[in-house]
Amino acid sequence: MLDLTVNRDSKPPLYRQIAEQIRTQISNGRLPANSRLPTVRGLARSLGVTRLTVQNAYAELQADGWIEATVGRGTFVSTAVQQMSLEPTVGQYLTPDSAINDMLAINQVIGVRSMAMAHADPTLFPLDAFWSHMDQLRPEANQLLSYGPIQGDTPLRVEICKMLREDGIPSSPDDILITTGAMQSISLALTAVAQPGDGILVEQPTFLAVLNILKAQGLRPLHVEMLPDGPDLAQLEQRIIEQRPRCYYTVANYHNPTGYCLSPAKRQAILQLAQRYNFLIIEDDIYGKLGFDGPPPRSFKQQDPDDRVLYVSSFSKMLMPGLRVGYLLMPPAWRSQLLTLRRATDLCGTSLIQRALAHFLQDGGLKKHLRRVIPIYRERRDALLNSLSRWMPTAVRWSEPQGGFSCWVTLPRRLPPGLLYQQALENGFAFTPGEAYMLDDDGRDYLRLCFGNLSAEGIEAGVKLLSALIQQQLTSSTPAGDWLPYV
Repeated sequence: MLDLTVNRDSKPPLYRQIAEQIRTQISNGRLPANSRLPTVRGLARSLGVTRLTVQNAYAELQADGWIEATVGRGTFVSTAVQQMSLEPTVGQYLTPDSAINDMLAINQVIGVRSMAMAHADPTLFPLDAFWSHMDQLRPEANQLLSYGPIQGDTPLRVEICKMLREDGIPSSPDDILITTGAMQSISLALTAVAQPGDGILVEQPTFLAVLNILKAQGLRPLHVEMLPDGPDLAQLEQRIIEQRPRCYYTVANYHNPTGYCLSPAKRQAILQLAQRYNFLIIEDDIYGKLGFDGPPPRSFKQQDPDDRVLYVSSFSKMLMPGLRVGYLLMPPAWRSQLLTLRRATDLCGTSLIQRALAHFLQDGGLKKHLRRVIPIYRERRDALLNSLSRWMPTAVRWSEPQGGFSCWVTLPRRLPPGLLYQQALENGFAFTPGEAYMLDDDGRDYLRLCFGNLSAEGIEAGVKLLSALIQQQLTSSTPAGDWLPYV
């Protein structure tokens, strides 16, 4: 059943080539659950490789849950492997809420290659280094497992202040509010500064969870087209004059979902508009330390003389999402209200995790981790861009992210809603349809591809499959009125 080849002139190690091809055949259904794999000796002989090479490939697959080995019986495709069949079905649109639900569900499924979620690769987490700090805290466990300070662990706030000062953002520990991830920071900031019915400026496309928060809080999203160097300034000012928004939410560095980076000129222009028309800026800098081609431009907060910017970040993308540690830099005018809201919604975070993170930062763990992983993520970004160039039809366009985990792909025509998404899932591949990030239908199809958690070989396999499905749609019999040019 296996159809494998190895290329000794290729960059990936032979065992990785074997493992990725087996993953592909499991994902596309050629190797269903309980399928028996060749013995190590037999596969090594047929491929002309050493037994150690096959053993390493099988060990990697078993560690990730794709296969199971039983002494005396052999090696089989894991019984946990599933075929994905998720809503929406063809003809329906994803909402931000259903897209988030799908991404989280897909992330738990073995047998699906997912480029749907913008997250770090768990195999790169600095587990040993972080766990050593957890072990050192055992004598303090009774205290750290009790209720902690409402603003978060004091040593952690001290370390975050040091980190912000290194980035050119002055702060003190009293300015920092530790939250349960960046989403809680964003939710608290919006609740503090806006009332139901107020307008909130967002880019189109924008982070889909923010659209979910705005809907839940009864706030009106006002979209502004996102260009490769930032929002359309003329459209932005028109929205401000006509709608008088309360604030502007932005992921200025390595934007989610496009991967774009706002230019210095546009950042300065937006700050001037905020001063002229008296609105606030919520700056989500969750990807700011994940630059691949040099540091990003100066943040809004670095250029904020009158505390107009509420600065948000977290350790989910640059370190480990399961820590659930975010932070909000509170302007003095909003501190009391933000703390009141925090007490009303979430009394405190987990002091044990926060203290361990403080020790990890103090020991230089984050800097060491970023030095190690950024070259890996840069390689994966390059693998995605090279694969798109090699396999995608010429009518398809995509962004070229300088950091973060997201790439925005633009298709040249309107396909039936959900069709490409469903076909990809049926072939063991997942992405996020672009409509979930859009407030207004502009007549084109989009999708987001995330490259953080797959190897270069897995990325190419996914793009190759997706490209074939798109080409099939482009060459199918379709009424001429359904075709739209790329602009």
